[in-house]
Amino acid sequence: MTFDRDFGALVFQGTGPLPAGVLFLRFEPESPEHAAQVILDLLVVPGLELMDRFTVVDGERVRQRLLRRD
Repeated sequence: MTFDRDFGALVFQGTGPLPAGVLFLRFEPESPEHAAQVILDLLVVPGLELMDRFTVVDGERVRQRLLRRD
């Protein structure tokens, strides 16, 4: 999990092993509890897979991309 905008570039352009999954929270949380609640809400979304994916949460929107280097 990261709030770092540059982390995606490090993952996709790096040479090290890919992580199991990345959750990029692209918003300013109101509190640590707010960020935790967003994560808990994601965990109950039917069909949402976090493994092998780069997941971006931007407000109410969730986008995903497979974790692989082409």
